Amino acid sequence: MERNTEQTLSLQNDLLQVRILPAFGGKITSLCSTLTGEEFLLPPLQSYHRVSSTANFDESDGGGFDECLPSVASCESIACEAPVPDHGDLWRINWNVDSHDEGIVLHADATSRPLSLTRRATLQESSLVLEYDLFNPSDSPTTWLWSAHPLLRVDAGDRIVLPSEIEEVTVEYSAADLVMRNSAVAWPRAQSSSGAVVDLSRVGAKDGRTAHKLFARMGKSGWGALYREKVGQGLVVRFDPNALPFLGMWICAGTWPTTGVEKQYTVALEPTTSNVDSLASAVLNRTARSLGARERCRWKLEIQLIGASSRLRFDDFCATVRSISSTPAPAAN
Repeated sequence: MERNTEQTLSLQNDLLQVRILPAFGGKITSLCSTLTGEEFLLPPLQSYHRVSSTANFDESDGGGFDECLPSVASCESIACEAPVPDHGDLWRINWNVDSHDEGIVLHADATSRPLSLTRRATLQESSLVLEYDLFNPSDSPTTWLWSAHPLLRVDAGDRIVLPSEIEEVTVEYSAADLVMRNSAVAWPRAQSSSGAVVDLSRVGAKDGRTAHKLFARMGKSGWGALYREKVGQGLVVRFDPNALPFLGMWICAGTWPTTGVEKQYTVALEPTTSNVDSLASAVLNRTARSLGARERCRWKLEIQLIGASSRLRFDDFCATVRSISSTPAPAAN
């Protein structure tokens, strides 16, 4: 096993460039189009730096793609299991580099649960493929949820695209209760708390007031996409809805973090095992997972750049996404 350092590891082909920082949570810091030079991941709001085992996520750099395990929200102890810090254990620790010859293989051990997560990253044409292997080395079962946490760059007018079968989403959070929390609202045009109609799929201006955390329950199709108007390109995140039955969406127009000068202007498309951010809440609503002693669980994500070779109009982007997503990405074997 290679000793982890603070080096940046890279993947590159004719269509994509990807950079990863093993020493800072295995964070994917860059996903860039070769054609346009467009960076699709949110740059850091502050420099990469070490944080404590109990630090809140607002002490992080605030950008890029992290892995949230075994919870997104912090939560107190569950039965005899330990509390979980904000956004889980893995973003705050060094990941071990197992290989970077044919793809980049990293692993990290959670601190609040006996869980070890291995992630293999490879490029396949215009796609970044992430294969996950979660293992419980202990003699007892343990609870967990997992969520991808890719914070994407956006501009006003960018569009979120979901499968046509998604007609409603649940609201876990909405700044200033613009949309009623703990409710189900229509997608993409929802009624706000004041009775106005809000198009949740269209990115608005960075107003410092708007933020939503939403969850969609996936059906037969497992994907979500973001179209970037200014470059005529976009990303589609594909996954097996049998393995990851929900898609979380964080839409933030400059409201977070609450302190500091730099604020997130982002959309995050977050395939996940649960329809809530808190593992404690997931236990209550029966969407938490349990991994038995010495058992493992595997899944896969594909993040594909659409328009990698030539720019597309929005209608053509949608048609392309729907055609390539008619068959969901299989779970890793």
